[in-house]
Amino acid sequence: MQPQIVGFGAQKAGTTWLFSNLANNAGIWRPPLKEMHYFNHVQSGSSWMFKGHRLKLKAAREHAIAKGFNHRVSHIDRLTQLPMLSEKWYREAYRPCPPDKQSMDITPAYATLDDATMRYMVSLLGSEFKAIYLIRDPAARAISSVKGAITTGKIDEWLEMICARGTRLRSDYRSTVNRLDDILADRVLYLPFGLLKRDPVTLLRRVENHCGLPEGQYKEPERPKHASSLVAIPEGLHEAVRIVLAEQYKWLETRFDRETLNQI
Repeated sequence: MQPQIVGFGAQKAGTTWLFSNLANNAGIWRPPLKEMHYFNHVQSGSSWMFKGHRLKLKAAREHAIAKGFNHRVSHIDRLTQLPMLSEKWYREAYRPCPPDKQSMDITPAYATLDDATMRYMVSLLGSEFKAIYLIRDPAARAISSVKGAITTGKIDEWLEMICARGTRLRSDYRSTVNRLDDILADRVLYLPFGLLKRDPVTLLRRVENHCGLPEGQYKEPERPKHASSLVAIPEGLHEAVRIVLAEQYKWLETRFDRETLNQI
């Protein structure tokens, strides 16, 4: 059993909110981790996420013990005995999913996968999985992504971090969406972040329809998850970032209709 629903991002566009709400849908089996990062490891071979995964699995195990979920404890124990982020580990992560439910892997960093890794994903997961990509205004997304690391109110510091390679990659809607279009085509559901803010239940209904999930009863879907810290944004920063990301805005206008663009 592999995940039938894959979330590709974008970072700071509501992926944690989406995972938390879908986890309460009766048609979903929740994996031990939200962000599996398996395909990022396949692409880069980096082990930077190992420590974080171990800590999160430990916390998940303690939670399962406290709740008396012995089957979940046993599953996490099996998972921690396997080589971290190996294919066998990834398959084991989803093995207990019942046949009448769907599982999910919502990892915003999958937006940065290259063609070869995306095609490997298709070969591993099969041709039936559904993809979701949340799109937020490029400047607002970029600013939100660096808030936690800012130490001064100087606009130059903000712009330096926003122009860094990692931040720019996560803002590169053109590359990500073109790749998703080419490799996954109509299996991808594109959702504007503004709809999440204005009408979260409608957004969840769209996800349900796209993924073949039953209609869920969600608790406080309007409640944000991992809201950005309340850091004062320098005057003129949003306009400056829009200039930096001007090509992304132009490309979005060629790809999406006006209704979607108005809600991003």
